[in-house]
Amino acid sequence: MKTIRPCLLALLLVACSSAGSAGTGTGTTTPFTPRPDAATRPQRLAAARTWGYQLTGYGAAGLKGVQASPFDLVVVDAGDDDGTPWTPEAVGAAATRPGGAGRVMIGYLSIGAAEDYRPYWQAAWSASPPPWLLQEDPAWPGSFNVAYWNAEWQAMMLRQLDKVIESGFDGVYLDLVDAYELDPQRPSARAEMVQWVCRIAAHARARDPHFLIIPQNASALIRDPGYAPCVDALGNEETYVYAMNTPTEPSRQSTLLSDYAVWKSLGKPVFAIDYANTEPLVTQTYARARAAGLVPYVTVRAVDVLTPGR
Repeated sequence: MKTIRPCLLALLLVACSSAGSAGTGTGTTTPFTPRPDAATRPQRLAAARTWGYQLTGYGAAGLKGVQASPFDLVVVDAGDDDGTPWTPEAVGAAATRPGGAGRVMIGYLSIGAAEDYRPYWQAAWSASPPPWLLQEDPAWPGSFNVAYWNAEWQAMMLRQLDKVIESGFDGVYLDLVDAYELDPQRPSARAEMVQWVCRIAAHARARDPHFLIIPQNASALIRDPGYAPCVDALGNEETYVYAMNTPTEPSRQSTLLSDYAVWKSLGKPVFAIDYANTEPLVTQTYARARAAGLVPYVTVRAVDVLTPGR
């Protein structure tokens, strides 16, 4: 298998992917103007000390629960429980905390798996799957592995990214970045994921120069050439607690903390998410994460509620 050569940073800003230019080939986009405070996003990201994470369970209240929360940063799904993208008005309202202070609002996007409950899903794919659609994940029914390096998949995801941008989010939270680990027989898989994340960053920043890119997991990629300029922070699951209420191994903790040290040395904050709902485990997890210089959040595995945080 041909190994993908690392792209120069200058090339990443226009098109690091052979699948096409980061700013073209994704269809018509809606005219968009970033919020007036967009230029302060990097500073607000660096200043965040609390965060929350909710991907479903919004109900009729929509983002009002987020609006009422005290968090400095919140990650929500890019759409409501029916998959309808949030309006800029809803996101803008949620970006204001009680008392008037601002909040960083981040939209969720899975770039390494396809989900059959998403608006982009086509019923015909069950009988005649596109070439990028691979096997269903037995641990997550309705979630399918994908050939994330495929041009058709990337173009479709960039259209979804455009919706996140046009909804007025401050950035995007990229899930399944660690999908490259699923294909050890593909030597270029890891480099192709770096390339894919950097293509996303270039596409987003062409429309909104201060748009934030926050990958989830795959913390070791920060050591790969070309990756660091493309990302602004890291979200990482299960540093101290597996879902649910199961402490992680010391070896895992040591490996992750070593990676996190590289992120922090580059000025990129690390947002840790652990899954627990019993005491004293919740309290201990918050304390350990903060002592390690992380921004912690402890919640339930379904991430269908915004737990209080500490």
